[in-house]
Amino acid sequence: MKKSFFGVFLNDHFVLFTSVLSGILCALYVWKGFSEGFFIGTWVIALMNFLYIPAAAIFKRKCFSYFYLVYAVILVFMIAFEKTFLFNNYTALFLVCIVIMIKPQVRFVAISLYIAAICVAFSINGESVFHFLIHLTRTFWFFGTVFFVTENNFERKKLILYEDEIKILAQLCDGKIYQKEVEGFSENTVYRKLKAARERNGNLTREQLVELFKKEQIEKNSLHE
Repeated sequence: MKKSFFGVFLNDHFVLFTSVLSGILCALYVWKGFSEGFFIGTWVIALMNFLYIPAAAIFKRKCFSYFYLVYAVILVFMIAFEKTFLFNNYTALFLVCIVIMIKPQVRFVAISLYIAAICVAFSINGESVFHFLIHLTRTFWFFGTVFFVTENNFERKKLILYEDEIKILAQLCDGKIYQKEVEGFSENTVYRKLKAARERNGNLTREQLVELFKKEQIEKNSLHE
């Protein structure tokens, strides 16, 4: 499977991509402040987007899940303070679901924090109990769906691999043990592409990925005989 230009760009420059967008959002919220007045929420969101840029530069991808979690909680209260209906707004919930998919080990902290945030936010907004219960029910529905997917209950019939990953795995199956032995790619490139392939196919170990690839190749060859 050939990787798209945008896919290649994101894989190599995701920190740059998100930092640029974060800077644009910061500028837009400052513009919003000058146009509509600087409420506390406007300052907080602008500051969060500004701080993301140095945080991403220092911590790279490690900071993404924590940033999204904090951002989600802030969005819940932003909506509450601006007096819009909360029960049909799932922007923050979507971000929390991303956090759970990126870092499954913080799932219970993320869920607890989100539920605590919406309890307080719905109270601030003065919405009815049935609005709150509608939102809470859908929240558990979404979280349950994310748990189901992240637990690998959708069994893949075939590995999802890109051309370079196939070339690397083919060499590893031919007896090359070390990453530095793979021809046509630097050791760092081999490590990065294998890591991406492992994560894309269910957080496999390198050994599991190689074995599954080898099994697929044997099955493929047997069909052509």
